[in-house]
Amino acid sequence: MSAAALVGLNACVAAVTAAGAAYFGRVRMPRPPVGRYELPDVAVVSAVVVAAPLVYLELPRAAVAVVFGLVLCAALQFTLAPLFGGGLAWMVALGSVAATAGCAFADRPLAVMVLTDVLLAVAVVGVANMWAQSGMRSAHAAWFAGALACYDLVATGLTSVMDRFAAQVMGLPFAPLLAVTRGDPPVALGLGDLLLLVLFPLVAFKAFGRAAGLLAAGIGLAVSAAVSLLFALGALTGAFPLLTALGPLIVVQHVLWVRVRGTERTVAEWRRKASQAAAAPTDPDPALLKALEPADTEGLRAGLPDGGWLAVLDGRVVGTGASPGRARADAGLRGCASVPVVRQD
Repeated sequence: MSAAALVGLNACVAAVTAAGAAYFGRVRMPRPPVGRYELPDVAVVSAVVVAAPLVYLELPRAAVAVVFGLVLCAALQFTLAPLFGGGLAWMVALGSVAATAGCAFADRPLAVMVLTDVLLAVAVVGVANMWAQSGMRSAHAAWFAGALACYDLVATGLTSVMDRFAAQVMGLPFAPLLAVTRGDPPVALGLGDLLLLVLFPLVAFKAFGRAAGLLAAGIGLAVSAAVSLLFALGALTGAFPLLTALGPLIVVQHVLWVRVRGTERTVAEWRRKASQAAAAPTDPDPALLKALEPADTEGLRAGLPDGGWLAVLDGRVVGTGASPGRARADAGLRGCASVPVVRQD
């Protein structure tokens, strides 16, 4: 394999991991109304991950591309919605998916690969943040990693399931592979591998603090780099079950941090600590908060045009505007450092 391509792949992994951390620190995703995570939820997600490649192997390539395109479109929308508002996020998601499909019909394989990589990276950032911010605990992530490690050993190391799956989806638009080349073998990383590399540092940071998050990210990148080095030296030539190496290390990290810290922080505790750590000058204008006190809803509505938008952070209104973007801009002008959630009045 090309050493330059392997370096490029690891650079992409590092960039997606950093993007996930930046999104985690700046954007508060609305919590979905699904209660809290339990181990049966992890079992269901693991079962879906295991069954998906087997199902896709039985589908025509065109059907596989359509399914992946729909999934990526939905993931792009909920990832971008906290930043741009729901309507604009749908426009960007649909336009991006349509552009990728157009390049596929126009027989532009390089453009398809690049666009698919970008869409996949954004989707992974959004899914990892949704799971981490909506209550996934380090214990859940450890169980998930352990299950995927066993599955990857069987599907990639002991059988040809993942080899056949990669051969079927390689070159398709929206393929679940972060690909740098399409050779034989390709220089690419599977969706499950990338998701776990981005997810666990976020969960570890939320549960145990900055040191745990940085350690998790460093170990993940080190494992990816070590496997790439083995490919570059010729010690590995075929598909390698990356999660079989990464999964046990995630389990060990969880056990060690539980022993050191005792308990995990919940999402509410993490957000409370993050709010307390914010500098006082970054708080919104007290006059604005007083004017927009939730109890004074009639006065708030009177100050907004019909269909106006509110920027809300931690239950407080921190800005207003005639559109989602103007509401966020107003919050920024008033000293709000975090990215608020917007809703229509």
